[in-house]
Amino acid sequence: MFDNYFTYWSDLPEKDAFSVFGPVHMIWLMAEAAFVCVGVYIYRKKEPYKRRQMRRGIAALMLVMEVYKDLVLAAMGHMEVQHLPLQLCGLAILVEALYAFVPCAFFGEVMCILCMPGAVAALIFPDWTRYPVVNFMSLHSFIVHGLLVLMPCMVLASGEYVPRIRRAYMVFAFLIGAALIDWWINALADCNFMFLRWPSANSPFMGIYQAYGYGVYMAVYAAVVCLAIFAVYGVIYIVSKIDMGTRQVKHD
Repeated sequence: MFDNYFTYWSDLPEKDAFSVFGPVHMIWLMAEAAFVCVGVYIYRKKEPYKRRQMRRGIAALMLVMEVYKDLVLAAMGHMEVQHLPLQLCGLAILVEALYAFVPCAFFGEVMCILCMPGAVAALIFPDWTRYPVVNFMSLHSFIVHGLLVLMPCMVLASGEYVPRIRRAYMVFAFLIGAALIDWWINALADCNFMFLRWPSANSPFMGIYQAYGYGVYMAVYAAVVCLAIFAVYGVIYIVSKIDMGTRQVKHD
């Protein structure tokens, strides 16, 4: 079972891969959902200072796991530019860590509106399916993305941070800045950070890319990201209103 735990994807037999929405993937998704629900429940029961400790503990764990991943890849001789935390979820680790230690509207907005949906999308359409479940990269990816979803869910469910549509410019400023930097690095190092050159193999964008080419893919990709951002604002607004109504009924 652990024979291929520290084996890189290119040295793995294809039979060890798992399929998107297959049994292994679905079990992981259900486990992630349960993990987030339990984490949110525990967080809401804690005192403010213990909540702060929990946020910082999660942030520290994600940072340690990211460093551990890079050290293992370096020891294996596979640490390359493409493994740097420049994908959206890699940047999300830094954003959520900064929010945990230096909470402010900018980090909170980006975390809740951009990082959380990005991590959820990564869990639904993982690009690490080439690895078996019992492999350090597979476990690292599932666990870190689960933590990336948990942190914003905690602060949203507790009401500690409430995103506002008037702060959407913060989200777009971060996204555009990150995309420009990644575009430049992609060109220099032949990488595909933020999927700016081609889509993930398991994403629904792959069919568009193959059928209509890069230009149409990028136009659709950008449009979907923009729609998703405003959709997240809408969902959070509706859920907050329902939650406020529920609390009012209980109070009355």
